[in-house]
Amino acid sequence: MSVKNQTARYGIIGDGRLARHLRFWLGHKGLRVEQWSRADDLDMRNPALALAECDRILLAISDDAIEPFIQSWPELKDKVLIHCSGSLVTPSAIGVHPLQTFGERLFEPAHYDEIPMTLDEGAPPFEQLMPGLENPHCWIRPEHKAYYHALCVLACSGTQMLWREMMSGLEQLGIDSDFAAPLLRKTAEDALRSPGADITGPISRNDIDTQRRNLDALGRDALADVYRALQTTYRERSRASNLKG
Repeated sequence: MSVKNQTARYGIIGDGRLARHLRFWLGHKGLRVEQWSRADDLDMRNPALALAECDRILLAISDDAIEPFIQSWPELKDKVLIHCSGSLVTPSAIGVHPLQTFGERLFEPAHYDEIPMTLDEGAPPFEQLMPGLENPHCWIRPEHKAYYHALCVLACSGTQMLWREMMSGLEQLGIDSDFAAPLLRKTAEDALRSPGADITGPISRNDIDTQRRNLDALGRDALADVYRALQTTYRERSRASNLKG
């Protein structure tokens, strides 16, 4: 795969949320873009033929499907193949991971330009790899990708799951879930403003009785295991910090 600094024509493989966001973004930027997916291709055309005019192919499909897809369509080997997985390392395509979660709702166009991109180590300069885009970006070593992505999952999907559990639990108690919005918003703001600051609450205070009551209330719910994992993580991180000090 050779990369030339030129006005590119992008091809998108897939029809999921990421593919929808990519097509909207690239189209809004005025870039040439085509899309192919099995679901939409009623004529079952070869994707290499459907995207013949494209020089860059963005593989917006599930991680497990990326390498099999490339192997199934060797005609694409003369294209610049770019996958969007945060954890996969493959010699068959260049990894460009958008550090963002993509839901059903499209973003305001300007937001896409702010999304950080994490490139595989050894990838060409971003402006050559993806002409027409100027996102903040960095490079990552292949052996670090799985850990990097695990952190992303914990911080993003994990947070979303916990916040959803809180809102659902409040509603079961007869409290409107919007009641929690100021707390969650302030928590996110504080975490971004001072990521190294200590957390608040009974775990950081080592308030054993309150922690016990919390766990008793959670009972056999899987959230009790999450709570215990937070206790252990906090203890281990505090111990490591004290040893460094």
